Amino acid sequence: MNNKEPDKKLFLALFLSLVVVAVYPYIMEKLYPTAPQTPIVVDKEAGLVVAGEETPPPPPGVPATPATGAVPALAPSPVTPRLAEGVEETLTTVETPLFRAVFTNIGGGVKSWQLKDYRVMLDPDSEPVDLALRVGERDLLGTRLPGGGAIPFETSKDRLVLSDTDSGELLFTWTSPEGVTVEKKYLFTGADYTVESSLKVVNRTDGEVSGSAETDLAMGFDRDAEGASYYHSGPLTHIEEEVDRQDADVAANSGSGPLKWIGVESKYFLQALIPAGGDISNWSTTIPSVETATVSLAMPFALRPGGKAEQGFTAYIGPKEYTRLLARGAGVEEAIEFGFLSVMAKPVLRALNFFQRFIGNYGIAIILLTCIIKVIFYPLTKHSLTSMKQLQRVQPQMNALKERYKDDKEKLNKELMELYKRYKVNPLGGCLPVLLQIPVFIALYEVLYVAIELRHAPFLLWIMDLSAKDPYYVTPILMGASMFLQQKMTPTTMDPAQAKMMLMLPVVFTFVFLSFPSGLVIYWLVNNVLSIAQQYHIHKDPGAGAGQGPPLKPVKKK
Repeated sequence: MNNKEPDKKLFLALFLSLVVVAVYPYIMEKLYPTAPQTPIVVDKEAGLVVAGEETPPPPPGVPATPATGAVPALAPSPVTPRLAEGVEETLTTVETPLFRAVFTNIGGGVKSWQLKDYRVMLDPDSEPVDLALRVGERDLLGTRLPGGGAIPFETSKDRLVLSDTDSGELLFTWTSPEGVTVEKKYLFTGADYTVESSLKVVNRTDGEVSGSAETDLAMGFDRDAEGASYYHSGPLTHIEEEVDRQDADVAANSGSGPLKWIGVESKYFLQALIPAGGDISNWSTTIPSVETATVSLAMPFALRPGGKAEQGFTAYIGPKEYTRLLARGAGVEEAIEFGFLSVMAKPVLRALNFFQRFIGNYGIAIILLTCIIKVIFYPLTKHSLTSMKQLQRVQPQMNALKERYKDDKEKLNKELMELYKRYKVNPLGGCLPVLLQIPVFIALYEVLYVAIELRHAPFLLWIMDLSAKDPYYVTPILMGASMFLQQKMTPTTMDPAQAKMMLMLPVVFTFVFLSFPSGLVIYWLVNNVLSIAQQYHIHKDPGAGAGQGPPLKPVKKK
């Protein structure tokens, strides 16, 4: 070991930190690659999206055809997803403070589900986000019979308007010519994106009836508008304690058993079905293209005359707001993709949400959180800077030892260790604060990229979206300048070559941060400014780096 070893380790720590910051997005891209594009045919007149033609296999336990001898009361309906001749479509509008939905009697599904608080683009005149999309023969919350036919329900009302304290019900009913009744009920609350739902089939015929009624979710994605493409878009299931995100190259999947919930997600939004009471559920998923996905929850039945089958579930159709999903239960909050440091990202988001409730600005909340983190780490920062000053103080001793024992590496290492111990010097003390910042940085990186709370969240002046880059690159340049100043103030024992290399780090960091979310750059900038203030305060302390161990003595050369 020689006197430059601590500086090399500090340089290595800083270099590795840069690598983590710069390479992390590309690692995530490799872990969640963008699937190849599949051609999508759009029928604009019918509002129909047809993406792929393969029909998924039926879920386990769901008969493909009615049992022998059974009355096929629920054989394929004469109504297809496109309206058949003689079938009239009726629409029902449900409006709450959070969304405006348009239901159709064909399948009891949703033609439009517009979120009032979320726009497609940052422009306030942009269209609201609409989570309803017809994918092939599937509608959001639409119910189908064996063979794919949507049920031609009758609707209880044509309009339902709720305040944030109201609740209201919408009922769809249908009776087949043979006498099988299907009843579908929705219960809405004005202050939430959830819909309590139930589906009931009653056999009023003289024979057995068997089959399956399937309720669908269907979502489309716009990856360019969503931002980083390595976040998952498509079907996901929560079975036991794990969330399984279906790979884009798996065209179809199915299963049966206890299911916490199943859904379709994009980066910021979620459609989910939560079965009531942990019932055994039959489910299937399809990914017709990279921009569309569907999920089906099936209710198989075999009913004797007078028998009935019923399925209850809660539907959530809305943004991935962490607090709201957490309150929903069943682990739905796991739909938010916080990454491998979720254990740190979740507290960071909770803290930001807490501050925002009182301050009203997520940018200021980030600054406040940064200040709190710096206060928590201050003792470590002080110890680190003091240790670096002590190391600088004993550098003449280290140089003398190197010269004295230049031909005896083992003896040199032993004497250096004795020197560090005698003067209470930690040669790695300067690395620790830098390394400890990296997990916090990555956690905040994930929060700023994936938390919808910060999507389109303004700060001040020209920064109108904390989840997007600074459009004028002002904050990255200020961040680089502050990093350069902080580096010049930091005690060092580096040789001139190493010092010049270190001066390149602020330049490299500046270029890396140009494309980062402005909220993340603000965090790093404020962190640097506070570090400069802390360094100035510690340097002004006459006791910092002095008075540690016995007075320095010259080391005699051989």
